[in-house]
Formats: sequence, C-alpha cells, structure tokens
Amino acid sequence: MNNLYHKVAVASVCTALGFALGASKEAKAATFTMVPTITFQVNDNNFDGRGDRVQSGNFDFIVRGTFAEAAEFGEINIGSFSLAPNTVISRAIFQGEIDTFLIYGLGVSATNPGSVGIFGYVGNGTAEASDFEAGVLLSSVDISSSSPGDILNFDVTPFVKQRVSNGDAFAGFGIRALNFGGLALNTSNFSGIKPSLIVETADVTESVPEPTTILTAAIALGWGGWLKRKNSSQQNKTKSKG
Repeated sequence: MNNLYHKVAVASVCTALGFALGASKEAKAATFTMVPTITFQVNDNNFDGRGDRVQSGNFDFIVRGTFAEAAEFGEINIGSFSLAPNTVISRAIFQGEIDTFLIYGLGVSATNPGSVGIFGYVGNGTAEASDFEAGVLLSSVDISSSSPGDILNFDVTPFVKQRVSNGDAFAGFGIRALNFGGLALNTSNFSGIKPSLIVETADVTESVPEPTTILTAAIALGWGGWLKRKNSSQQNKTKSKG
C-alpha cells in the first residue's frame, strides 16, 4: 500500500510541475513608429528661460550661443494610440539623426555642444513660444564624440507612458543643447531618417510560481497525505487489537 501511495505522490508532483510549465506564456512584442504632426523652432533671445520667437516647420538647428538659444520642437498625435488589454509600453525612444556640427550663429562657430537634452510637455498641436519653458528634462545624450550620421536615441519611456495613461492628445518634445555649441538634425528637408517616436509594447505574462516552490508544495502535500494514511492505519490496528 505504501508503494502505491508513493507512486501517487510522484505523479502529483509531475502533474503540478506540468501545470506550472504549461501556464507560462511567451511575451509578444510590437513596435510603433510615429512622426511629429507639427515641428517648429523656438528662440530664447535673451537667456531668460522664455520663448520669444517661433519659426513653424523647422526641426533642424539646435544652438546654445553667447546671447541666445534656439531649440527644436515636435508634437506627436497620440490621441488615437491605445493599448490592447494586458498590454503595456515596454520602451519609448525619441530618435533623430545628426546632420552636421558646422553651425554658425548666435555667437557659435562650428562647436560641438557635447550634450543635448530632450524636454517633454503636454502639447496641443499648435506651435507656441511658451512651449520653450513648458518642457521638463526627460533624458540627455552625450554627443562629445559623435559624428554626422550618428543616431540620437532619447529614452522617454516614463513620459510617454504617463501621456498615454492620461489620454493626452499630443506629446510634445523639445531638443536643446545643454552646453555652448550647436548642431543640425536631419529632417524631411534633408537625407537620412526623420525625427520619430518609437514605441515598443509587450503583453503582460501570467505570474507563474518558481518550479522549486511548486515542487516543495507538491512534496509537502504528498508527505502530509502519506502521514495521514499511516496514522489512519495504526488507529485501525489499535481498534482491531481492542
């Protein structure tokens, strides 16, 4: 009888492990690429942290000079972007390509600024000078050793997650030089890639206990059943003797 119960316990362990392995699901990933609906340049003409002049249609020259700054902005329509059930945003990257560092103006003469940052704000699909001060720094990229043709990848994952969660219609992005110097990005007016937002999603997988946890629980269950059966047999023998 003990041998029989041993076989049953072993079978229970194997069954439990089989359920654990069978419940595991592979995460499915999807990638979406979105380009700005509107692009524009904003100049801060006196370094007071406020936008003074807007040039619609621009997304190229990023300059921090001796007396003024020029930053590039793009707003992406995310109003129609929605997540399927049990799907999350795993990564969001704003991407751009360096065209040249040969920028002259605002006191700059072909100087690499060394670092550029991306600022995020809730957009409205309109080019506004006030967007210059509305942005919050999301991330930065070291370009001190970069060359024309290099790709800039700004991590904007938490910001995009929040915008989508809030149901905002537009996600606004501004790219600014963080030090003295300047560069130009490739846009639709140049060869190379366009500035774009790349969003990667993944399915949420079911939570599965560790195999060791399943094994321990199954063994404990089998051992408990064996002890219970053994005690029951001993009680029956005692009653028989009485």
